[in-house]
Amino acid sequence: MCLAVLVTSIAAVACLPKGDDDESGSAVFGSYRYDSWYRWDSGGWSDPGPVVGDFSGIGGVMIVEAGCELVWDLAGRQCSGCDLGWDVSLEVSPSSSCDFGTDTSGVLEIGGGAAYFNGDYWGAATARDGAVSWATAGYIYGAGGYTYAYAGSGLY
Repeated sequence: MCLAVLVTSIAAVACLPKGDDDESGSAVFGSYRYDSWYRWDSGGWSDPGPVVGDFSGIGGVMIVEAGCELVWDLAGRQCSGCDLGWDVSLEVSPSSSCDFGTDTSGVLEIGGGAAYFNGDYWGAATARDGAVSWATAGYIYGAGGYTYAYAGSGLY
């Protein structure tokens, strides 16, 4: 992939080595893909940020000592002032194996490579092209002396 730039009478060409572009031919610049985040308008290149829509997904926590998983269906809208975050409702899913748990709501945010629910760490996260997933690496030791492992995914 090559990029040619012409400024007055000086021309420059920069080529990326094979393998530095994905199958669609778009180059990767830092953590932003120019074809999905940057756009050209009358003022030059601009960065509108990611397009964030309504969230729909599933999330859960395995409670090691209880030997069960509490699973929620998640749905919500982008929260005010959030870059990549949603005000979500969590409804206990029939796929839960725990015989306890309640519906709840709060803010699910993705930032700095992590997922947080109401400010609590839920695991390492990735988000790209309208999809997000998260999971803890190992366990989180927390409330009541229990050991937890979180995981989830969704579309936005």
